[in-house]
Amino acid sequence: MSGPESSDAEPEAHAPAHRLASATLFCENCGTSTPHRILRIDGRGAGPGRPVRGIARCRTCHFTHPFESVGENRVDISLIVSSGASSERERLRLPRFRTIQVGTGVPDTDRALTVRRIDVRTGRSVPSARAGEVATVWARRDEGAVVPVSIVEGRRTRSDRLRLPHRTRIAVGDELLTSVGPIEVVGLRARGRTWRRPGDAFPADEVDRVYGRRTASPPAGRSDWRRGRESPSSRERLVSTASRSRSSPGARRTRREPRARTADGGAAVHRVVPR
Repeated sequence: MSGPESSDAEPEAHAPAHRLASATLFCENCGTSTPHRILRIDGRGAGPGRPVRGIARCRTCHFTHPFESVGENRVDISLIVSSGASSERERLRLPRFRTIQVGTGVPDTDRALTVRRIDVRTGRSVPSARAGEVATVWARRDEGAVVPVSIVEGRRTRSDRLRLPHRTRIAVGDELLTSVGPIEVVGLRARGRTWRRPGDAFPADEVDRVYGRRTASPPAGRSDWRRGRESPSSRERLVSTASRSRSSPGARRTRREPRARTADGGAAVHRVVPR
């Protein structure tokens, strides 16, 4: 159970034996750093810049164990920050025993970053590790919740993406502003199912997809509101409209034989005489 222990406050190495000393050390029983009472300090090799060894008792679980407290020793880690299609590489300096975990923020930084991957010095990717074991941290700028959107436009569906602040609630019936204009939310995909009842709402972080209809006038149709006429959908439609315009009564056709007229109209009756 012995070995290097994490310490945020060094114990008083040169304190007299009767004096009470305390420090924050890593407790193997609790699995985290907790306040400890220093029971004994090994004076051999003690001095500035050297580790302090001894026996300590955890104030939380009362587990007594040997400890070795070293001064704050920082290590350099390669940090790759991605934002969209671009990435930036920089150096991050952290205490050796600081824990880094995927899905959480980057320690010792005020920027909104989320750890996406951790590569240790052996080349493997792990979900969490101490800074002394880490070679590269891959992080992404936290720009809020990114929600895919399907916008229904008649027979066609357009895809879009919305960036919303975390914990923003989206409800069926709400109006959202997208890159193509305002839409009305008609459905939400969350928790493995689709919700369509008015009032169904979820935080943006839990929404897998938003289904919406455009609310701008004129209403959306088959196309993106094109003014040009579409090509005929069949040959019959092409034949019936090829020779007439919108204002003409119909198509003109050439007759193969003369029309028979009556004598009441003052015109001669023309008959086709077979030869």
